[in-house]
Amino acid sequence: MDVQSIAVMRVPFVFTQDDLLRTDEFVDEAKSRGFEVALDDLRQLHELGLLCPLFRVDDDPDPRLVIDVPPPMGNDPGYSALLAASQGRLHDPAAEGYSEAFPFEIPEGLSPREWWNGYLYSSWQLLNLFDALRDREWIEQGIDLADRMDGVRRARAVTLALAALAPRFMPGVIGQLSLPPFADQEAYFAFRHEAGAAKLLEAVGYDPARLRPEAERLLGWAHTRDPLIDWLPVLRHSDHTGWFKLKLQALHCAWARVAAEVLLRAHEELADAGALEQLPSLQGLMWHTALHDRLGAKAGEVPSLDRALGSFGLSPHPRVLMLVEGKTELIHIPALLAELGLARSDQVRVQKCGSSDINVQLITRYGITPRLGQKIGDVQLLDRIPTALVVVMDPEHQWTTQATRDNVRRILRDAIREEVELQGGEIGDSDLDWLVNIHVWGEDKYELANFTNDELVPKITEIALSRGNPLASTDGWEPELRAKLEAARQNHHDIKVPLGQMRIGDIKTALATALWPVLLAKCELELASGKITTPVLERVLEVRQIVARLSGTGYALQRPPYDETHAGE
Repeated sequence: MDVQSIAVMRVPFVFTQDDLLRTDEFVDEAKSRGFEVALDDLRQLHELGLLCPLFRVDDDPDPRLVIDVPPPMGNDPGYSALLAASQGRLHDPAAEGYSEAFPFEIPEGLSPREWWNGYLYSSWQLLNLFDALRDREWIEQGIDLADRMDGVRRARAVTLALAALAPRFMPGVIGQLSLPPFADQEAYFAFRHEAGAAKLLEAVGYDPARLRPEAERLLGWAHTRDPLIDWLPVLRHSDHTGWFKLKLQALHCAWARVAAEVLLRAHEELADAGALEQLPSLQGLMWHTALHDRLGAKAGEVPSLDRALGSFGLSPHPRVLMLVEGKTELIHIPALLAELGLARSDQVRVQKCGSSDINVQLITRYGITPRLGQKIGDVQLLDRIPTALVVVMDPEHQWTTQATRDNVRRILRDAIREEVELQGGEIGDSDLDWLVNIHVWGEDKYELANFTNDELVPKITEIALSRGNPLASTDGWEPELRAKLEAARQNHHDIKVPLGQMRIGDIKTALATALWPVLLAKCELELASGKITTPVLERVLEVRQIVARLSGTGYALQRPPYDETHAGE
């Protein structure tokens, strides 16, 4: 025997998290979800029994229909329904059938907001509108839908179940709690604590065994009709602030997933109590199921936000973190990367350290260690796009010799290996090889390593003249400057030494800007000839290769060989 809809009014705080809609509001909401419907369409659907309003509010009370409900608050349709239920004026249209006494036509001279035929719809009934309109079309074509009425009754039962469960579960699904003004919040949370899914479903006579099948049906329906289905891995990480800004069919599919999640959370609560079987784990599944689309899928069962964003090229994490020492590098390298098509921050991030005397172990542990995701068989997927470290420094401090650089690289690789093991995984040398890259510009520091004296002298002289250096216009200026630069090369000094000796001052930023056209021209020439000799271009091309390696949509660690994982045993 079907339970009448008015039974749901006994559920405390019913229709506080979801909506009851007047007839005209139901039409407006349907249009916002992409349906072309009018009042007469609702009339036909009610008359055919395909989609009956949830309630009818009458003017005359019937003592037999009086329901003991909490005191009504507010002035919305939910208030009207509660007040009518308490006075015996609330009816179930599905039970009483269609009547022309309650027409779906606005009298002439009234606006839609001034008119109401007494019917109220649940916002959950919008999820039944697609099937109802399709069934009406089939009836018009002469197809007998007697068997379809079981589906209509099932859909109405799901609507009542959702209405009963929404006060308990919906805030956790959409990330928003809504209560009427002056509502007793303590009473609400007491209800949340005491009202189990079993009791709520019992109030509307719904079989708990139907929770999962109905949720999977809703998820499957949305999967096949959502125009933004490819974006679901990203959208699932939002909440009401994002989902309800969608339009038309995408919005409708979002609501279908919200409904499915409400049903699934009730199922999970009952499963934890031993009343139902637990939902199957999605961990390691190689094929898609309806449950993969649920909004509340567990971490590790579906792509994380980082991984989802990375598949669209929107990751906030760069493929390469490049650490350099000074201002000149910070001017030249991003510009050179941009010339090679690497201008986005999610591709390469160049960070100035201000000194070569730095400890990069902390940033390596935090920013470079792969974040482990699902493991499917022997394949260890990553939770987000990996970030490779490229350190390019002047040859001093711990970067002075190849031996000291190798020692730093070993320390960083060991730090990554340790952090991966703390996540319960393992990483081999083949992955560590491209994750940690350490270089110097050569025997000299940046400016002297990448520019010849013939390239430096004219630009230094231009800047000295522009700053009124009286020596820059003398005959002895250029020979002396060349000699100072050459001496700096011989002693592997910073370019600041000869600039100071020439009494020019700190012009490194101005010099970097002046040298950029020179650098670009020489790099273009080397790229055209295929003979790469400029160190900064070598490093940038290496970075481009790493970015290309990490620009796919799937990321996994290679399984370390046995001798790596059992070293020392």
